[in-house]
Amino acid sequence: MATSSLALRFFFLSVIFGEIVHGCVITISNNCNYMVTACSQTGQQNIDQWDLSAGTSQAIDLGTACSWPSAVVYASVTGQCAVTGTPYAATDRNLANLAEFTIPGSGNQDFYDLSNVNAYTIPMSINAPTGCSSITCSIGDISSFCQPNNVLQTQPTGALSCVNTDGTAGLGPTAGTRQFKAACPQAYSYNFDDATSTFTCPTGSDYEVVFCP
Repeated sequence: MATSSLALRFFFLSVIFGEIVHGCVITISNNCNYMVTACSQTGQQNIDQWDLSAGTSQAIDLGTACSWPSAVVYASVTGQCAVTGTPYAATDRNLANLAEFTIPGSGNQDFYDLSNVNAYTIPMSINAPTGCSSITCSIGDISSFCQPNNVLQTQPTGALSCVNTDGTAGLGPTAGTRQFKAACPQAYSYNFDDATSTFTCPTGSDYEVVFCP
């Protein structure tokens, strides 16, 4: 998905009770009982990072243009979203499950999904407006879930990632990717898992990405 040639104007606002934001809004909420390092990137632009304490949120106001092409939201397992000195290069996106957006898509529709193609590390949902599908993926015990040939990785932070070996290699469906599909039937388990994993909603909608829904 190509990044728009139009200049995008993003307003990053801390969500405070009673605060009013305008335009299409993506809210990133941390419902976990621990801090989450939230990362967001559109196309190959610089990665934004927010260290969200338990129970806090961050709003991204897309303005009246409602443009957020090839965008992702995920949780960093290392506590640092971008490579030092290279702000558009991710440190650990390959170890995370993703919330993905194409805003707008085609036919005045947005496209959104959850993806475990690379890995899974944290429960996540996308809450969409009434009339559109809200989707979720939650795996309770990553250590027990992550069976060969998928690979469990433990970070110095204590975060666990189950790497989707075949998904990362561009393969599927395989026994390995089916583990992810069985656990999270609404999420991508390999690159061409579109039929049950891509969702749409009219452009102009607001969305909430929730960690630990």
